[in-house]
Amino acid sequence: MDKKFSFSASKDKGQMNAQSTVSAGRVSAVQLSEKILNDAAEACCSDVHIEPAGENWRVRMRRNGTLFLYDTYPKRLYSEFVTRIKFLSSMDIGEKRKPQDGRFTFKHDDRDVDVRASAIPVKGEEKLVLRLLDRSGLNYTPEGIGLDGENLALVEKLLRQPLGLVLICGPTGSGKTSTLYTFIQLLNSVERNILTIEDPVEFAIEGINQMQVNPKANITFSTGLEAMLRQDPEVMMVGEIRSMETAEIALRSSITGHLIFSTLHTTDSPSAIIRLMDMGIEPYMLSAGIIGVISQRLVRKLCDHCKKEVYRKDDYFHIDGPTYEAAGCEHCFEGYTGREAVFEIMAMNEKIRDLIKPGVTLDALRDAAMISGMIPLKEALREKILAGTISLDEAYRTIMTM
Repeated sequence: MDKKFSFSASKDKGQMNAQSTVSAGRVSAVQLSEKILNDAAEACCSDVHIEPAGENWRVRMRRNGTLFLYDTYPKRLYSEFVTRIKFLSSMDIGEKRKPQDGRFTFKHDDRDVDVRASAIPVKGEEKLVLRLLDRSGLNYTPEGIGLDGENLALVEKLLRQPLGLVLICGPTGSGKTSTLYTFIQLLNSVERNILTIEDPVEFAIEGINQMQVNPKANITFSTGLEAMLRQDPEVMMVGEIRSMETAEIALRSSITGHLIFSTLHTTDSPSAIIRLMDMGIEPYMLSAGIIGVISQRLVRKLCDHCKKEVYRKDDYFHIDGPTYEAAGCEHCFEGYTGREAVFEIMAMNEKIRDLIKPGVTLDALRDAAMISGMIPLKEALREKILAGTISLDEAYRTIMTM
């Protein structure tokens, strides 16, 4: 069970200035951990990196997908601070040679913030990364993840299907899990038995039966999926397809009467078909089981208060005219206010299914999908650039152009 601690979070209550007390030599590991965690939660940061840096150690935080330096501290404080975090996370504080994982919960402004902690050995020291999961900030709705218009209509059509496999694709940190949870929430009703197998279970959702991967207990994505099939499910979610075995079970289950959602690491939607074929999946199973593939990216939204209009000419995105770039003001963080997803949705049809045979090329699948109405990620990003939602530089940051 996760540990829970009450950390004072209000800046109005005279929250300590960690750096000044560090220099004075009075700060404790408890005070410093409270300060860092509360500042991260206050700034809506997703990750906190704690790492040795020569004669000092530093803390970096990730906000809106980008790392920034929070502060540096004297090396003499590092061991005590790392021990404090490992204790909170229920890790073995005496083990420094092996990677470890743990969890804990702290309170910020009277709300619970879950923390997933990871420790690895580096250069004779340890590096920690803390993933902050703020349950109060969740918005697992189409609007919350940026689904609207034609994309929302396509997704709603997929969710109405009684059976089939829907894949969510994209790199790490592209919002795939949020999209999965949104779909599950939309389907959540007393009439449906919905089960998931996740690694880890990031958020508990009322009405959903969620199972966590545990290799020590022989609970993997494959064994968990097989077990769920004996639980009379209508809808199942598999956190990630990592092996041919998991893919085959998911596809077989989708063909025999279940609606299944999962994720896959590919750069775009048509690539998911090629990736599964490379894993050894028979083409006939892909054409029969998959009903849709959604690829996505998370992009930082420009602040409407301070974004600057600039003229840009760009051949890749076919832009020649006014665009906007980040500036920075009191209403935002370095010119950006949050993130939203950009989607590429490939709904399967007979034309695409007929192409899924040995030797099919990625270009052929992509052309067929675009003829069938798929808007590629490149075009979706271009629309957001022209609308002034994102900068040209942000679009390049999130997409491969090779």
